[in-house]
Amino acid sequence: MKLRAIPWLVGLIALATGSLAEAKTYRWVNDQGVVTYSDQPPQVRPVEGERDALIAEALDISGIKKTLDTVPAHIRNQFEARQTTLKPEDKARVARILSDAFRPDGLNSAVRGAFRTNYDPQRMGVVMAQLRSPLFRRIAALELAASEPGAKQDLERFAMGLQGDIPPPARVALVQRHEAAMRSAELQIEMGVVAFRAVVRSLEPIVPSEKRPTARETELAERTLRAQQENLVRSALVRWLYTYRSLSDEELAEYVAFGESDAGRWFVTTQRKGLLDAMRLAMDMAARQMAAAFPPKR
Repeated sequence: MKLRAIPWLVGLIALATGSLAEAKTYRWVNDQGVVTYSDQPPQVRPVEGERDALIAEALDISGIKKTLDTVPAHIRNQFEARQTTLKPEDKARVARILSDAFRPDGLNSAVRGAFRTNYDPQRMGVVMAQLRSPLFRRIAALELAASEPGAKQDLERFAMGLQGDIPPPARVALVQRHEAAMRSAELQIEMGVVAFRAVVRSLEPIVPSEKRPTARETELAERTLRAQQENLVRSALVRWLYTYRSLSDEELAEYVAFGESDAGRWFVTTQRKGLLDAMRLAMDMAARQMAAAFPPKR
């Protein structure tokens, strides 16, 4: 999303930084409905149940599975953006190989593998207690709704409206803390770089050497992608303001505090590693399948 309409956001973020310097407070509800506030996170015993079942439930509730469903389309867009002289039948064959390598079920399996390798029963207990709560299920539904194609125009209207309806600095500070914990802009860039490399590597066997991008051209393309981080961070902040607009400050603060907690950081870090590992494995698979499907050209 283009953000020329909201240059004020950078200054507003600077104003908000440091405005929430109070001590972090955790809030949770026990089985009897008693609400507890503390400066220490809840001590939750490891969740009962099979490890793999808990991992699958966490990935489903948190929306990671739905994120993986969007990867094939992203790879397809990267491929279609490349200027090639492939015959229609070869282009269709490449598209099929990329679609097969980046199947959501294969990607999901790699992410689950990252959680198995880095599994921590105590942290998973805290994560599941939060993900299963009504507030976090509601937040997952809000995130899903904001990611639907039909929400794009609504998000753009919301962004334009921010010029005349500037959010309070405390609200901006909350979404800034959320983005700092989630690092969604950084992850978007890393996944974009992997997708770019996957397409370049996959096309090597069928593109004459003189038409392949040089190492310098590839490096420049990746630098260009990484240079978008500042704009992507701004875009992410607007997206969070839009996604969580129906939440109260207290509800959003509770969600942000979870992301900043030890268990929240473990969950985000593990899912991030799993996503990038999944993309790299799929990239290697696509490159092998392309090499086998097409004779190398010199």
